Amino acid sequence: MKQAARFLSVKILNRFEKKNEQLSLVRNQVFSSFKPEQASKSRAMVLTNEIVRLKGRLDLMIEFISGRKMDRLDQALRSILRIGFYEIIYDESIPDYASVDAAVNLTKDVLNRKASGLTNAVLRNLIRNKDKDKDWDGLLRKNQKWNSIPGWLQNRWKKQFGENGFYELIKRINQAPKTFVRVDLSRNNLDDVNQKLKESGIDAENFSDSFLKIISGSGKIFSIDLFQLGQISIQDPAAGALVEFLDPKEGETILDVCAAPGTKSLYIAERVGETGKVFASDFDQSRVNLGKNDLERHGRKNIEWNVKDATDDNFPMTDKILIDAPCTGTGVMGRKPDIRWRRKPKDISDMATLQMKILKHLSQFLNSGGTLVYGTCSLEPEENWNVVEQFLKLNTDFQLQTGASQVQPDWVNDMECLHTFPHVHGVDGLFAASITRS
Repeated sequence: MKQAARFLSVKILNRFEKKNEQLSLVRNQVFSSFKPEQASKSRAMVLTNEIVRLKGRLDLMIEFISGRKMDRLDQALRSILRIGFYEIIYDESIPDYASVDAAVNLTKDVLNRKASGLTNAVLRNLIRNKDKDKDWDGLLRKNQKWNSIPGWLQNRWKKQFGENGFYELIKRINQAPKTFVRVDLSRNNLDDVNQKLKESGIDAENFSDSFLKIISGSGKIFSIDLFQLGQISIQDPAAGALVEFLDPKEGETILDVCAAPGTKSLYIAERVGETGKVFASDFDQSRVNLGKNDLERHGRKNIEWNVKDATDDNFPMTDKILIDAPCTGTGVMGRKPDIRWRRKPKDISDMATLQMKILKHLSQFLNSGGTLVYGTCSLEPEENWNVVEQFLKLNTDFQLQTGASQVQPDWVNDMECLHTFPHVHGVDGLFAASITRS
């Protein structure tokens, strides 16, 4: 299984580096081509996530140990060495000799015998260095590349969060994120679900009124009845807080735009109940299909999905609107490690322009006295408060809504906006502002 997973990982890493597409999309393409067993898929998902997350650091170490620049190595060889370095340094479950043997054999299969000799020499040199001196990488740790984040983003975040805050943030997003599940409280309670999870070999602890944090056994969640029957959903509490900030009530009709794949829509649907209605939409048909496909599992009949352009199409007038705006996604970089390598500085201003266009267009469908929540999963001020501030200046019949909210008090900032940070709150980074129309 592990060797099959390594082969799949090489294919995924090669394609990701060449195409610069979403890692999840690349993985699905490779899995569709090779149709591997579930165990190999699961292992390949872990390997590719962690190697993409630590790519900058791994490349720095490979260049130091091999004495060669990464761009002088064959693409497949780069991928194989990254896997070998990751396993030897970070995966204590695999003996060093097994990682070397596997990498050498994989190089023979994917490339040739001559290349396998280089793989063998480099990995054995790594083992000699780390066994000889526990601080062999001391100088490398002082290199900016060790943080495995593009330089432009590092400089930006140091200014935004300060030196200490920056390193706390980097430490957090360079670790595999915690898994949380949201419990459908209309069908279960937290204690009963926690007990059922324990019976299935999954340890969890209460995180909030609706969320459990998984301590161990997260890989089993997809196969248990609680998930199959839609009684729990995998969701970060910060994403759930976006819904709680909107505060849906029983019987309300709510517009949920940019909504796919629909986990927030399902949470809204739970809150508004059978007498309420959720009009969910997204511009991408394939993403809308994801939302539609999940309705049956959850047994929800109060969500209507449509393909709509949030910058241009017509929507029904309503008292509540949720805009989970497209963004750079820097707040979920721990969960989606490929984002760091796919983003460019210009993306921030481009997204801000799109976000303003969406907010301006959707605001016309909010009834007087209604509430619109604008949110992103970005850490960048240009996409968050700056968008809201500019909108409010240009549209004087809208005001920032303040006062009591349903979210945890320490998740609300001085402007009374929802604002979470991975290194501060232990959840995804997210921003939201509640706007009302006079």
